[in-house]
Amino acid sequence: MQALDAQPVDGTCKGLPPTLAPIAFREIGQQGWNLLNQDLAFPVAVLKRSAVQNNREWMKAFLRHTGARIAPHVKTSMSPQLFQAQLEDGAWALTAATANQVAVLRRFGVPRILIANQVLGRQNVALLFDELAREEGAELLVIVDSASSLEALLEGGRGRALKRRLGVLLEVGAPGGRTGLRDAAEACALAQRIAGSDIVELRGLESYESVFPGLPEEDKLPRIERMLQAMLGLASDCLAAGWFAAGEIVLSSGGSEYFDIVVKRLSEWRALQGQVVVIRSGCYLAHDHLAYARAFDRLLARQPELDGIAPHLAGALEVWGIVQSRPEPGTFIVTVGKRDISFDFEMPVARLHYRPAFGARPRALDAQYRVTRLNDQHAFVQCDAQADVQVGDLIGFGISHPCTTFDKWQLIPVVDDVYDVRSAIRTFF
Repeated sequence: MQALDAQPVDGTCKGLPPTLAPIAFREIGQQGWNLLNQDLAFPVAVLKRSAVQNNREWMKAFLRHTGARIAPHVKTSMSPQLFQAQLEDGAWALTAATANQVAVLRRFGVPRILIANQVLGRQNVALLFDELAREEGAELLVIVDSASSLEALLEGGRGRALKRRLGVLLEVGAPGGRTGLRDAAEACALAQRIAGSDIVELRGLESYESVFPGLPEEDKLPRIERMLQAMLGLASDCLAAGWFAAGEIVLSSGGSEYFDIVVKRLSEWRALQGQVVVIRSGCYLAHDHLAYARAFDRLLARQPELDGIAPHLAGALEVWGIVQSRPEPGTFIVTVGKRDISFDFEMPVARLHYRPAFGARPRALDAQYRVTRLNDQHAFVQCDAQADVQVGDLIGFGISHPCTTFDKWQLIPVVDDVYDVRSAIRTFF
């Protein structure tokens, strides 16, 4: 992290002043910049420091309340500063999806990594076993859902002098879902084969429950329950057969939408050797203003006792642009587009409006302001014909789905509640 702090940044970095001569990354918070003073280049994404801290505290309280552990999925931000904060908060592990993500985590010394994906390809598999061959290598857990994905791992480990076996989690799936085993007999046969290996060992089970897009909530929830019940049934079968390796049995599921259901259901299972329920939410730290905000409201409706954990999760990631044109009375165009902000779930929301005449703080925008479409570098915002919006005004957008906003920025300033820049984060996409 010290080397990262010392790396130079300059005006070629999106969001920083284009006239900026090189400074050390750690000096960003010492420049006296303020977003509302237009000290940054627009468009610019910022993280609200207070909201991030709020979300850290909420998740820590949730985990204390439920007894679950978390391995946050780093694909959301791929930011060493953020995943270091999550480790400081007591994360059981960090979750990755690809070998390159694992390489980033190992570069920054992460000691335990859950790879919530099948790992295939010679170079990808080699990374795992290179780690196992090192004295100071990480503890790795990787998922398999077929004899073929298992064989890819076994082939990569054959002939190597391994200091320990590679941890494997069997992935349980569901009809109409994504990856994961559907057939209990096939799952048991795979578990038995893993248990007999000197290259891999069965450490637990894994699933991902949010794999039914487009279904109404009343249809989705029973499918999630059935998937989790299948997972517990398989866990009992593996336990009875003695296929699990020594140590705690890992039961992992739970993205950023239904982790309350996952914890409640998986915590019902008990093993004498001990078990750990691990959720993998990656979005909670930044949250959002639309999709996950609505999901959080549904979570509180399902589990009213969690309403007492306050303050609630809050959107921390904003993207700001300048009104560049008012071509028609009912439309203005802002310098934010598909290259800058997520649009895969839905259009972003215009939330905040600022010009110096407003004083020290932006004013909130109401529902009449609606983003109707995005081009690469332009946002089309519909408004009332009499709306007081001028060319040169600043507009702050809330997002839907933080993962696909983070990946558009290599550097994101961290601001306080008056938009003074206090630090920054880097990303490694």
